[in-house]
Amino acid sequence: MKKRFKKIAALLGMAVIVTSLAACGGGNGDSASSGQGGSDSAPGGNEEIKSVNVTIPTVYDLPDKDMVEEAINKITEEKYQIHLDLEFITTGNWLQQSNLLFTGDEADIIAAFMTPLSTYVKNGQMTDLTDYYANASDEFKAVWSADEMKGTTIDGKIYAVPNLRNFGNIIGLNIDADIAAEFNIENGQTLTMEDIDAFLRAAHEAYPDRYALVPQGSDSITSTWTWDGLGDEKFIGVLPQQGQVTEVQNLFDTEDFREFCTWTRSWYTDGLIMQDILSNTQPFQSLIGNDQAIACFDNYSVNNIAGMIRTVVITNWAQSNSYQALCYGINQNSKDKDAAWKAMEILYIDAEVETLLTDGIEGTHYTKNDDGTNSFPEGKTAADCGYGMAEGYWITPYSGKTLPLDVNGPTFFDDLLKFNEDSLKTKAFGFAFDTTEVTDQYTACCNIMDKYYKALMSGSVDIESTIAQANAEFEAAGLQDIIDAKQKQLDAYLAQ
Repeated sequence: MKKRFKKIAALLGMAVIVTSLAACGGGNGDSASSGQGGSDSAPGGNEEIKSVNVTIPTVYDLPDKDMVEEAINKITEEKYQIHLDLEFITTGNWLQQSNLLFTGDEADIIAAFMTPLSTYVKNGQMTDLTDYYANASDEFKAVWSADEMKGTTIDGKIYAVPNLRNFGNIIGLNIDADIAAEFNIENGQTLTMEDIDAFLRAAHEAYPDRYALVPQGSDSITSTWTWDGLGDEKFIGVLPQQGQVTEVQNLFDTEDFREFCTWTRSWYTDGLIMQDILSNTQPFQSLIGNDQAIACFDNYSVNNIAGMIRTVVITNWAQSNSYQALCYGINQNSKDKDAAWKAMEILYIDAEVETLLTDGIEGTHYTKNDDGTNSFPEGKTAADCGYGMAEGYWITPYSGKTLPLDVNGPTFFDDLLKFNEDSLKTKAFGFAFDTTEVTDQYTACCNIMDKYYKALMSGSVDIESTIAQANAEFEAAGLQDIIDAKQKQLDAYLAQ
């Protein structure tokens, strides 16, 4: 997986480089417990160049990854004596491959994504970064304040660094722009579910060769709705109504969930949703962009997607674990945590590195516009430009020093910060459920949720009989124990 120095050794013409990376405080190869967290961005000419693996999710394959990595390392090796080995894993393969990485020492910096940060912490997989942050450079602390770092703090310890994205979500429908215009639907327009139902049926009649509605993820009709999982992305016990209540409930018994499933069931049985939705692997961007589909649900902030308009169904709100849903930490098995932290700072404060990592190489993967935005090369999209991470600005560690895509406008990142500030926060904001006291029950209930949740959300199964079967299995597996434990922890958190 990692190149670990081969090309660096060739460049330097040295068999062994022994000088330590003093700027990271201690440089003993594994000093997370030493409290020597800070890093110095000044180059140290005779220092050993340390290799750090950075593992990042991606929506698209990136055939030009090596080209971008080489350009990044021309900067990081000279300025910081750090070599970055970039590893990208597509979102469809993330869970399996990232979990394997945590069992070894190949990954250093890695995203906490699609698995709660609290789970990684409970499993002893993430390094405590509290001392590193305390001793970090002023430039880094200017990116995320101590208050913001509380979003990735568990039991008083920092385990990850937030990335720049929306911490709240607007939930709406993405629609092929041409078809939306045909039906007089405008970008940012508010739609009710009744409006959506009428549109999907009319559009399906007009374009019977296209799917009316496709999943947001590969096989998930939408990743979120109006329930807060309380730091638990399996939704084993939730706060419905955008988290504006404080009673933990079984998701399948909430009005929010049943209402949504009623809509999707009607669309599925009437042929508006692909019948093989649970085995789909194509992203909605490709399905809609290639004229195979018309619309999909999406949670987003102020960004746009070329060729689509975005409507509003549920206004901006933030779940309890919004900071933790995608963030970057250091693998507990990392061989050199000091070097990994130094690399972490680079990813958040160096504008050149951020731009290369997010946008790729100017003239090859993007062009600059006079209005302060970027565009993909003429005739190219994120899917086929060779390095389409610009559309995934929300995935990389920090993109705030880059130029936004043209579809989002020159004020995009300022707008994003304002969006986060204005989001409706769940009453449990910052809370993360600790499953320790109900580990067995939680594992069993997660398996049950995996069995039924996506199927119900997609409309591909009968609602009442499936929920009845699921609830019987939940009861036997100890769901009430989990709800009681969540409620107890939440009550204590709210009382602080």
